[in-house]
Amino acid sequence: MKAKEVYGILQPQLGPLLAARGFSKQKGSRLTFQKRVGDKYHSVWFQCGKHGWDTFAGGEFFANFTVSVSPDVEGGARRQERLNHFLSDDELARARDYSNEIVARIPKPPESYFEMLEEGYRKSISGGDPISLVDTIRGYFEPDPMPYRRHQDFSMRYWEPADVSGWAAMMAPVLSEALAEMETWSVPAT
Repeated sequence: MKAKEVYGILQPQLGPLLAARGFSKQKGSRLTFQKRVGDKYHSVWFQCGKHGWDTFAGGEFFANFTVSVSPDVEGGARRQERLNHFLSDDELARARDYSNEIVARIPKPPESYFEMLEEGYRKSISGGDPISLVDTIRGYFEPDPMPYRRHQDFSMRYWEPADVSGWAAMMAPVLSEALAEMETWSVPAT
């Protein structure tokens, strides 16, 4: 699933909740909802993983919450947190369990996939350890044994559209409290 498809699933599920709180969908390549509060911009924006969709591993995305002096969510002085910051311990446990359910449904690629990666890493990296990199990628196909914590950034993995819908359903009840907390944020001086 390409980023546009992911955003197309998230928008109808979370957009109305954000619109009810005064946020408007911004035009652009990402799914961004924003409202102006005084001289600041409050934004909730979604970002697909930098490696995009992988036919073997699926994809991942992040939910970002930003208060900034600029409408550019990545520009200017800002405070930014990801979804994990707003989740309770129980919600973090549910997020990890849900991620592990998704990972369990992703078929493990053939060994030739990992061999191809190792060969490619050997050719393209100097001084790195290709076996260690491949072992990290093997971990993408295993459940995460460690509990998620508020200070720990985690991606929301997906393999099929229903996975993205499931993450949106998990985020929806958190939005109200997250947006209320954002109202208390100050923007660091530049």
